[in-house]
Amino acid sequence: MIRRTRRRVGGVNIVPLIDVMFFLVLFFVVTTTFRTETAGLDIQLPSAATARQNVPAELVITIREDGRTYLGDRAVTSAQLQAEVRQALASRPDLLVIIRGDRRARYEQIVQAIDDVRAVGGHRLALAVRTET
Repeated sequence: MIRRTRRRVGGVNIVPLIDVMFFLVLFFVVTTTFRTETAGLDIQLPSAATARQNVPAELVITIREDGRTYLGDRAVTSAQLQAEVRQALASRPDLLVIIRGDRRARYEQIVQAIDDVRAVGGHRLALAVRTET
């Protein structure tokens, strides 16, 4: 007599899968920032004779590959850069100066921009880089 053994039918145990999915949902709920947009009211702001525009918290200096230096979107010389930074520091002493140097720009030109900023009292400097992807 041939004895047959019953084969177990394979199956997926769904209970651990449900636990994992629950923890993933919980993780995303907890770590996601809930942003609510406030509804803006259509109002007309009053004007004032002594009003002034907010001074930006940072100043961006760009050094191109060919050595040209830009403050914002306009080309400047070393003397003009110093004068502009001095003027910006007078109105905002905690100004952050960001230097964006092209990777093919000469190191000497970037150091010159740093020296120009430090010569007029700028001590909060940052070098802009691109994140690796």
